[in-house]
Amino acid sequence: MDKKRRLLKKIFIAVIYLAIFTGLGAGIYFLFRPAPVPPPPPAPIIYPIEVIWSQVFVAGPDLYSVAARIRNPNTNFGASNFSYTFYLYDGNGALLTTSAGGSFIWPGESKYIILGGINFAPAQINLTKTPVKTLLQLGEPTWHEVKNFSGVDLTLGNINYGKGKAGSGKFFSVDFTASNNTPYNLGKVYVLAIVLDKGELPIAAASTLLENLKSKERRPFSIPWFSPFPGAPNSVDLSISTNLWESPELIGQ
Repeated sequence: MDKKRRLLKKIFIAVIYLAIFTGLGAGIYFLFRPAPVPPPPPAPIIYPIEVIWSQVFVAGPDLYSVAARIRNPNTNFGASNFSYTFYLYDGNGALLTTSAGGSFIWPGESKYIILGGINFAPAQINLTKTPVKTLLQLGEPTWHEVKNFSGVDLTLGNINYGKGKAGSGKFFSVDFTASNNTPYNLGKVYVLAIVLDKGELPIAAASTLLENLKSKERRPFSIPWFSPFPGAPNSVDLSISTNLWESPELIGQ
């Protein structure tokens, strides 16, 4: 009987010690365990660039240009670069040719893409099947976060447009003064012109590049059309832009 009591006593004492050491171990673990790593923030949602419209224009004998209007729905993200391809089709939907390039877009920007000088003669394309439709395909943009973007202080003034003067060789011309109101010299500034008819429909498109536009410079310039285009010009939508990521000081980077 005494042996049984001693055994029970030993078991009881062992249980007590086990409980004590288990409690101490648990306390030490919870006291010194590493703080839990918070989950990473969810990745921002970036929406694709939208193509509003695309169109092909007659630019001269055997010569065409294409244009499109696109929109970036992301107000905190812009793209420093993306590729694009215009597909030109005839009236039967047959693909005639393609023309490719690259561009950029600011946060929340709506802009034009214009590609000129598409010459069908060297490609020996049957001109009885002239292009009447174009579709624009955009490549994957290189996105960058730009918070609180408020634009770049580039302006266009002294805008005049109309038929070219006799003897000038110009069918139509858009004259303007481009102003760089920023404190920075800009290597490349793009000016794009869309000619509209009375119904506000595009009937011609062209663009030009202004190089080395210095800070506070006002530069007179002109975009001419040397060949007739169909339709009656009524107004011109003119825009000016530069690639932010080629001049990162514009966004404080």
